[in-house]
Amino acid sequence: MGQNHLNLCADDIVDDYGTMVSSICRRMIRNEEVAKDAAQEAWAEILKGLPTFRGDAKISTWIYTVTYHTVMRYSQREKTYSTRFLRNYFHGDQREVPCHIDYDRNIWIKEMCDKCLTGILHCLDGEARMAYLFRDMVQLSYEDIAKILEKDPSAVRKNVSRCRKKLRNFLNDECVLFNPNGKCQCRMKSLVTGIELPQEYIKLRKFVNRANLYLEAHRVLPQKNYWEEYI
Repeated sequence: MGQNHLNLCADDIVDDYGTMVSSICRRMIRNEEVAKDAAQEAWAEILKGLPTFRGDAKISTWIYTVTYHTVMRYSQREKTYSTRFLRNYFHGDQREVPCHIDYDRNIWIKEMCDKCLTGILHCLDGEARMAYLFRDMVQLSYEDIAKILEKDPSAVRKNVSRCRKKLRNFLNDECVLFNPNGKCQCRMKSLVTGIELPQEYIKLRKFVNRANLYLEAHRVLPQKNYWEEYI
């Protein structure tokens, strides 16, 4: 009976946290295959440790702590880019949908947007990127983030505030998803506006107190369940 109970707990945890763990991995790591490896290793560690979990911390804090340490090992080779570099990159020639794709055009556009959003996050260093994601995408409290990162809550709050300002300034100028009325020059602009993706975000903003691009992207863009192959 104990084993059945454990299996039920594992199933519930996978259902509750699977896509978010995958989202953290793909936002932290630009290479999708490496992100997938990180997510699968995180789940291996989570499921291995589940029988010995005693509830000294919230289950969510424990899961994200395991995820944090795993992802940070995988993300050591990730580069941090200046906003000037990213701005120049996004100002290239307009992209076209490859003629050889054999699946839905709209899905391809959304996947390209997903990759762009991950790239933009790399104007933040690894720990700052993780703190920002834990707060604004996962929506953890500053106290919980501080426990995971082993930092002072006030330092985490200041760091997240700086990240928000840096991202907001860049996205407001460069991303049609964040600011549909802005003077975006992104290479994906014509494709994104062509499928009215910004309208999907506008609808979501009606249900949240403050527009949060990465939380909205988690809901709107294609979900990546990197843990499924392992489970």
